[in-house]
Amino acid sequence: MSKSAGPDSGIGIQNPSSPGEALVNLADEGHLVLVLPPNEVITGSMAVAVAEKIDRLAAAHSLPLLLTLTGVESISRSARDVFSAARSLSAVAVIGVSPVDRVIANFLLGGEVQPCPTKYFSQEDDALTWLRRYDT
Repeated sequence: MSKSAGPDSGIGIQNPSSPGEALVNLADEGHLVLVLPPNEVITGSMAVAVAEKIDRLAAAHSLPLLLTLTGVESISRSARDVFSAARSLSAVAVIGVSPVDRVIANFLLGGEVQPCPTKYFSQEDDALTWLRRYDT
């Protein structure tokens, strides 16, 4: 994770209040950062809570999002529906490192057309370079 995505940096940080909760913050560079909890099934209710945090941080702007799903056990169909309905994002760079992460990302990104440009990466630097195109 980049230095800006750590729990003690960024603007409007939302620290997890309990294990298994997603970390959402606004990086100093101006993009949103979402780290899904590893070893968890991401449910629809978890996705709704994340979407609400993202909407609060994005306010009236569309912002790019760096989404880390490394180690996530799975993402439910209802969570995928919530994520695919997001309208406060200008682009989403999804980061994973394992073949399982790629399968989960394909499930997350599959189905309906995404509301904004979305791409999978295995390297954070590549993801951040791509996201910079969508900074507002």
